[in-house]
Amino acid sequence: MTQQVESLLTEHLRYTPLSLIDDIINTVNTIVYRAIEAIENGLFSIPPQQLGYSPDSDESRDTSTLTDLDHPEATAEIENGVHQLETLLEATVDKTFDKFEIYALRNILTVDPSLVPWMRLGHYEVPLPVSSCR
Repeated sequence: MTQQVESLLTEHLRYTPLSLIDDIINTVNTIVYRAIEAIENGLFSIPPQQLGYSPDSDESRDTSTLTDLDHPEATAEIENGVHQLETLLEATVDKTFDKFEIYALRNILTVDPSLVPWMRLGHYEVPLPVSSCR
């Protein structure tokens, strides 16, 4: 993108084209992190027995009040799995939005450089006086 094209688009949109793309990417990353956090909270709210961990041999314990300390292997596995999911999603989002950024800058947020001298933005137009034709 030439400097003239970028200046024209920045003046027209009132922000740089790259800022728009960065805002989109940051918004998607925020959504990904919220989803990961919700998944982690959901997994930690499930009793370890429902996740496939056997209850302790002490039959007298109330299994509905088990904590993370009662099953440290479940906690470690959840944390490890969520970390792997987060890493996978981050890599996928980065790769996909790198392609999106290139496509958008080349094909959407651009103007043919040969048209730049012929373009006039609305705030540069001078209103012509209306003449009365009689």
